[in-house]
Amino acid sequence: MENKKWIIICIIGGILMIISSAVGSVAFFETLFDLIEEDVGEDVAKIVALVILILAYIAMAGGISVIVGSLIVAMNHYRLGKFIIGLGAGMGLISLIIFLISGIFEGSILDDLEGIVLGIVNGSYGFLGILLTIIARMKMKKE
Repeated sequence: MENKKWIIICIIGGILMIISSAVGSVAFFETLFDLIEEDVGEDVAKIVALVILILAYIAMAGGISVIVGSLIVAMNHYRLGKFIIGLGAGMGLISLIIFLISGIFEGSILDDLEGIVLGIVNGSYGFLGILLTIIARMKMKKE
């Protein structure tokens, strides 16, 4: 099974994401929903709000989502597993980039040597985990 090694790499990536606390947010989708909420009916708004809530919980889990998605792929639920892996890794990547950029602009990462080292170490684990996860997700094939 070719996917076994990619599933294991995804799990390792998820563990690295957990170590670095790389988690995601769906604030963009919530903002978009707030803009269109008045234009859709009440029933549609409730369904969309529920979907956004579910996606938010998956994205907040970050590395845990990647690990769960990998296990779902291992159980031959390929599309659902890859979707959850992508959501966990993608939102984690966006949040990690925002964290690093905001830290540089605020000066919190560049204030002292300890801050720089902690930022690099935590960012490295997160980026390495996300990179491994994205590569493994791309290499997974439906069997």
